[in-house]
Amino acid sequence: MAVIIIDPGHGGATSIPRDSSWNNAVGPNGTLEKTLTLDIGTRVVRLLVAAGHRANATRTTDVNLRLVDRAAVAKRAKADAFVSIHLNASTGHNAQGTETLVELNHTSRSARLSLAVQDALLPVTGLKDRNKSHDPATRIKPQALGVLKLGTHDPNTAACLVEISFMDRADEEARLGVVAYRDAIAGAIARGITAFVAANPVARSRAPVFGDAIEVETNTANPASIARALGLGKPVGPRNRDLTAPEASEQDVPPADPFPKGFLRGGMGGFALARSADSWADKANFVTFIAGLSLQHFSADEFLVLGGSNSAGACQGLNTFPPRELWPNLKNTAHMLDQIRSELGASIRISNCYRTPDYNKCVKGKPDSAHLRFNAIDFTCQAGTPEIWRRVAARLRDGNPKFMGGIGVYHSKNFVHIDTRGSQADWSKA
Repeated sequence: MAVIIIDPGHGGATSIPRDSSWNNAVGPNGTLEKTLTLDIGTRVVRLLVAAGHRANATRTTDVNLRLVDRAAVAKRAKADAFVSIHLNASTGHNAQGTETLVELNHTSRSARLSLAVQDALLPVTGLKDRNKSHDPATRIKPQALGVLKLGTHDPNTAACLVEISFMDRADEEARLGVVAYRDAIAGAIARGITAFVAANPVARSRAPVFGDAIEVETNTANPASIARALGLGKPVGPRNRDLTAPEASEQDVPPADPFPKGFLRGGMGGFALARSADSWADKANFVTFIAGLSLQHFSADEFLVLGGSNSAGACQGLNTFPPRELWPNLKNTAHMLDQIRSELGASIRISNCYRTPDYNKCVKGKPDSAHLRFNAIDFTCQAGTPEIWRRVAARLRDGNPKFMGGIGVYHSKNFVHIDTRGSQADWSKA
């Protein structure tokens, strides 16, 4: 088993000056390099994990990261291999070929990794070996590449950058639009990496492996570092912005220990919900409904949490599971939370979604609470602060009309409320 970090090149909507561009190559019909690198990189990671390796990506969403932050993911993990995935373009739009590059001051391990990836890719792309054109004897192609720069990586990490093909040609853009071709490319890259790590093992102790540069930062104790990683600027403390907004007086709270031992992903990953859900007559149908949303991080059980106040005290037993006619109301809010989870790069736990009228009244929810319509989610995150979570939610809402709704931050209770009611509402409570 090896530790492998995949870097899907570029991302986001803006370039980082003198650092990482948001996108370079563009197909004749508008296909963007950053979209293809993320798609192929995600497929590579899945294949490597299935093969038993500890593999992660520097980014799992459409964000741009500094080159040093991409390399830092591999450095902190003491990765065996780091591969940055790109697609090429030329001024005349008539070049073609596959090449795998190393940094000018590369190590011998990096050279061997580049050849392993190149040799695995060539039969799949069927294109010219641009490494051979550069140096027929060694087939090693060095360039000054910031993401591979010596010193930004662990000394034992083999690092290379692959330019799969020139996508600024109509024929190649069309090929890249076929899922089977992208699958084949991902399979070749994964095979090349696997062949390299099998032949070039490194014996050493392991640092924790993080999913992306944001996750690295959120696993530090410094909120300012987290904010920088998320591009949020300096985090601010508790404040009261709109205490009259809907939901502002709600008193339901997450469980006292929101992250029990064994808590894995998403949500809770394999966390078992309240046993009562197993006997719910609609449980199987609800599982099918959530599966149809194609969420990356969350399972059906996680949306059935009844709320911390339902387990004890005056509100005990007043809540239940959502009626079937309300399930469609959750769709946009669930997708919004899924994206929040990807951007934070740290595990999230849902503390409440649906509320019956009696339960809502007991926890002092507003009479028109979005929880009554199964349109709201209260959540807490394993890393960061409620203010940071709110800012991520607000940025996503601003970028997608389907996410328009309410965002409330509860600082002392350590959770954030989101809903997709269709109109903007913001509130904050200390």
